[in-house]
Amino acid sequence: MRRFNSKGITLISLAITIAVLLILASIATYSGIDVIRQSKLDKFTAEMKVMQTQVNDLYQKYTDGTSVTVGSNTYTGEDILNKIGQDLSSSADSVFTSGASGITDKTGYRYYNQDIIKELNIDGVEGEFYVNVKNRSVISAEGLEYDGTTYYTLEQLPNGLYNVSYENKNTGKPTFDISAEKINDDSWRINISNIQYDGYIDKWQVKYQLEGQDYWSTSEDLSFVVSNAGKYNIKLANGDVESEVVTSIIGISTDGSWSDEEGVNTPVIKDNMELIKWDEDNKEWVPDDTNSDYDYSNQKWANAKVTIDGVDSYFVWIPRFAYKINHNSANAGGTIDVKFLKGTRNIAADGTVCKYADDNTLNKETDYIIHPAFTGNVNLGGWRNEITGIWVGKYESSRSDAGTTSSDMGTSTKVAVRPGVTSWRNIKIGDMFNYAKEYSPDLNSHMLKNSEWGAVAYLTQSKYGRNGMEVTINNSGNYITGSAKTNTGTTSEYWSEQGVLASSTGNVYGIYDLSGGADEYVAAYYAGGDSNLTDNASSFADGSSDEYSTAYTGTSIYSAYKLGDATYETKGWNNDGDYFVLYTDPFFIRGGNYSADLDAGVFNCGYHRGWNDDTFSFRMCLAIR
Repeated sequence: MRRFNSKGITLISLAITIAVLLILASIATYSGIDVIRQSKLDKFTAEMKVMQTQVNDLYQKYTDGTSVTVGSNTYTGEDILNKIGQDLSSSADSVFTSGASGITDKTGYRYYNQDIIKELNIDGVEGEFYVNVKNRSVISAEGLEYDGTTYYTLEQLPNGLYNVSYENKNTGKPTFDISAEKINDDSWRINISNIQYDGYIDKWQVKYQLEGQDYWSTSEDLSFVVSNAGKYNIKLANGDVESEVVTSIIGISTDGSWSDEEGVNTPVIKDNMELIKWDEDNKEWVPDDTNSDYDYSNQKWANAKVTIDGVDSYFVWIPRFAYKINHNSANAGGTIDVKFLKGTRNIAADGTVCKYADDNTLNKETDYIIHPAFTGNVNLGGWRNEITGIWVGKYESSRSDAGTTSSDMGTSTKVAVRPGVTSWRNIKIGDMFNYAKEYSPDLNSHMLKNSEWGAVAYLTQSKYGRNGMEVTINNSGNYITGSAKTNTGTTSEYWSEQGVLASSTGNVYGIYDLSGGADEYVAAYYAGGDSNLTDNASSFADGSSDEYSTAYTGTSIYSAYKLGDATYETKGWNNDGDYFVLYTDPFFIRGGNYSADLDAGVFNCGYHRGWNDDTFSFRMCLAIR
C-alpha cells in the first residue's frame, strides 16, 4: 500500500491558507479604508445639504419679511443677512484669499459656529461654516480632503454633486453680474456673480455665445474661459428657467483706460452708444463686435453711433494727448507732435512727463503741453476734473428730421449728427448751446468749445491725422454735411475717393466739415463784448468760464489767446483766416464757410455777433464722465 507524506501536505496547505488570509486581509483593509473615506464624504455631503436647506429657508424669510429667531434674538430683513453669525476672522483668509473655495470675495459672509447652528435649531450638523444668505452660499470652514483634493462647497464635490434644488417659487427671471479678467494675450476668464433669484435654484448652467455664432456653448461652472475677444451673449439656465440674455464686450475695455495694444485711452462707451466699423463692401457702418477696429497710428480713429429717440448720430473719439508745436520760419505753417497720455495722467507711453498749460515752468518750445481740453482748468476750456478723451460730432449738427436740400432743414428741435443732410442754421448761438446740452445729459452732451476745436485741429495736423496735408473744403452751397470739393464740383458721398479727403484722417474714420460747409459757432466769447452777449447768448455768456463755455478777457490774438485753441499758436497756417473776437462781434466761429475757398480750414478763426444767420451752424461734443 502506497503511503503519502502527510507532513508535507500540511505545510503546503498552511502556506496557501496564509496567503489567502493575507489577500483577504488586504482586501478587507482596503475596503475598510474606502468605506471610511466614503463615509466621510457622505457625512460631509449630508451636512452641507442640511445647511444649504437651512440657508435657503433663511433667504426665503429674508425676502418674505418673515422673522427668524436665533436663541433669544429675533431678526428680520437686512438683519438676517448681517447680524446672524459672527464677523469673519483672519482664519477665514485661507479659504477665501487662496481661492480654495472658488470664492474670493468675502463680502456678505458670516461665520456660523456650533453655537449659532444650535441656536438655529439645526440638527445633525457638526461642522462650522461661512454663510452668505443673500447669495444662498454655504462654505465649509474646515473642508473635506478626498482623493487628494480639499472641497469646501457642494459645487466642488465630485460625481456631479451640487447644491440641492427645490421647488421653484419664483415667476420672474434670474439676474446676474458679469466680470472678465485677462489671463494672457489670447484668453479671458468670464465670471458670473451676484445671481438674484427668488426661487430655490442653486445650480445654474451658463450658456454663452460669441455674437455671430449660430450655437451656444455651455459651462457647468460660474467661471469659464474664452479665447476670442468680442461681444458675448450670456444667460443662465436651469431646466425651463432661463434669464434674459445679457451682452458683454470681452477683451477690449470701453472705460477710457489706457490700452497698451492700441497706444491710446480706450473709447468710453455708455448707454445708447456702440462702437462701429466701416463695411467697405456695403458702404455702411456696422457694429464693431470686438471694440478694436481703430488704429490711431494708421489714421483710423474710433467711431461710435449714438441712438437717441430712434435717430442715429455719429461721433469720433479724441483721446487725451499732449502736444508740441514746431513752427516753420515763415510762421505760416508747421508741424504738431502729439503724444497720447495714459488715463488722466501727465505721462506718455514713452515715459515723457508732460506739463500743464498753466505750469509756470512750462517751456512752450521744448515741453509737451497737456491739451487743456482734457484738463481740470475751465478757464482754458477744460473741466472740473481731468478726463481721458472726448467724443466730437463727426459732422456739423442738423435737426433730427433734416433733409438733403438747403430748403429742407426740418422742424424738429432735436439735434442729430448725420452725413448727407443739411446742417442746422438760422438759430441764435444761445439756442445752439441749449439744444446741444439737451441732446443727452447722461452723455454730458454740449456745444463744442474753442479748446475742443483746437484739440481736433492739432490731432488732424499731426502724424495721426493728415500730417500737415490740408483738409479738403466742403464746398456744398446747400450746406450738406460730409460733402467735399471735387475737380468738377461737389460730392456728398463722404466715403468716395474724393469725399474722404474732406476728413481729418483722409479716410472714413475721421471728422468732416472742419473746412467749409457752414461757419461753426463754438461756446467761446469775449467777456467784455457788447449787448450781443445778452441778446444772443444769455444762457451761457455771463462773463466767466465754466465747463461748457469759455470766456476770453481780450480781443488781441497775440495776447488774449489760450494755449491749445488753434488761434495764435497756428495763426495763418495753411493760409486760413485768423480773425479774433471783437467788442461788437464777441463770439468765435471756426472752420470758414463753403464759399471761403483758401480762407477756410481747420485753423480758420473768425468772429460774429451770435444772432441767427443762414451761414452759421455748430458742432456737438460728448465729455462722458
